[in-house]
Amino acid sequence: MSIFLNRCRPIGLFGLFLVVFLLSAAFPARSSTYVGLDDEAPVYTILSRLEAEGIVNSGLLATRPISRNAALRLLLEAEQKADGRSEFIKGLIVELRRRLRPEQPGADGPKIRGSVYARYVHTDAAVRTLSYPGADRELMQALNENNEGDLYEPGSNYRFGLTAHIDDAGPFSLFLNPELRADDEHEQGVLRTGYGVIGFSWIDIVIGKDAQWWGPGHHGALLLSSNAEPLTMIKFTGPVPQTLPWILKYLGPFQYNVFFSQLEKDRSDYSRPYFWGMRLDFKPHRYIEIGLERTAILGGQGRPTDAGTWLDSALGSSEHDASGNPGDQRAGADVKITLPFPWQPMQIYWDRAGEENRQENWRLPYKYADIYGLYLPSLMGFERIDLRAEYSENKLNKQAYVWYTHGTYTAGYTYQGMIMGHHMGTESRDLFLELACLVPEKNARISLSYDQETHDLAGPVSETVSEWSLSGRSLVSQQIEVSASLGYGSIENPENEAGPPARVYEFDMVVRYVF
Repeated sequence: MSIFLNRCRPIGLFGLFLVVFLLSAAFPARSSTYVGLDDEAPVYTILSRLEAEGIVNSGLLATRPISRNAALRLLLEAEQKADGRSEFIKGLIVELRRRLRPEQPGADGPKIRGSVYARYVHTDAAVRTLSYPGADRELMQALNENNEGDLYEPGSNYRFGLTAHIDDAGPFSLFLNPELRADDEHEQGVLRTGYGVIGFSWIDIVIGKDAQWWGPGHHGALLLSSNAEPLTMIKFTGPVPQTLPWILKYLGPFQYNVFFSQLEKDRSDYSRPYFWGMRLDFKPHRYIEIGLERTAILGGQGRPTDAGTWLDSALGSSEHDASGNPGDQRAGADVKITLPFPWQPMQIYWDRAGEENRQENWRLPYKYADIYGLYLPSLMGFERIDLRAEYSENKLNKQAYVWYTHGTYTAGYTYQGMIMGHHMGTESRDLFLELACLVPEKNARISLSYDQETHDLAGPVSETVSEWSLSGRSLVSQQIEVSASLGYGSIENPENEAGPPARVYEFDMVVRYVF
């Protein structure tokens, strides 16, 4: 948002708000907030299971968060297809309804819902800094990935927060998540997430701070994940998937997402560079979902930001033009295929993206990284058991230290020191396995996961982190939910330097009251 506030005169801002007001009068709609990646993660767990079973077909779940209106449409679709399904599946749909809490027909006016929570984390894992040739360091912490940039101090850590959704206030909605963070020596208040939505039938304008996840991966995403602190941005997206006109209707349900932001001021390369991205999702068949995506860093103090630079960045050109380099560019595509076999439902997915949008005379990405995934619900006929396997790698045989680094933007593809894409970081690979048991009668889930990351694959010494985690969540009452996890990790060659292995532990517990 500061992109506009820093450069627009007051009359320009007045004109922008006037246009928004006139559009809201001409295209009235009921706006909604978005289903959070952290506090409402169980909603995505249930939707993924229902999609893999072939019950939910119209959703586009590879780009998250989705709007609450889109989630409610998927709930209705699931309820309409529940006849003939097992009591277990029906129980999952009931749990989804409880979490989304749709209003009764005829209920008008703003809807207010939210939660208060307390979190306790005890860890002996220190924050590590990994460095690579030509790039500044990347911050990492064992047993703590995809946590929206929240790093813990060794010892006891406390989090107290509030989430508040205000939906359907005409075309406006609001979400706030302030949080108090404390450890044995410090305390501070932060706005973990907070944004407003101006919604129409065909577009949502989201202004504020929120996390994004691009791609079908469960444990990581190549271009955008929840690993780093959420960006403050302005985002344009469709509130629900749409069907395009004419021959484009054969693309099936279609969704778009375009955002503009700025990175932090205190970077080691250029202060406050611009960061923007675009993603398109479509579903040409009810069991095939495809995504296309682009992100780019450009500008910053002392760097060009004229119209030509923005045009080059949008077209993916001049990546290596020293006279007008538009910045650090990436692009990719992913596909997710659902195979709802009665004897063994499954989903397979592949996410591939390239560093630098240039390949000789082609404006296409190259220097590829990949994520491969397999999801098996109802494992071997055991309806409550899910298995997920995911493998990621960004090592290039012909050229090392390419991913998440850049010759000009030497702070790399980071925000506040943390990778904005896959948490494994540069020149790395990651293997993730998870076995989970769903208990819809208790709105509960228990999971055992294993994750192994190896860093600096091209270097003389590679750090290898092996992590085991046992997690569970369950309702204590209709309004109180408790979740907890216990993790153990082993770090060989910490910080890519030869040395004795380190052993780390983490205990994490959250109590949440929903109102």
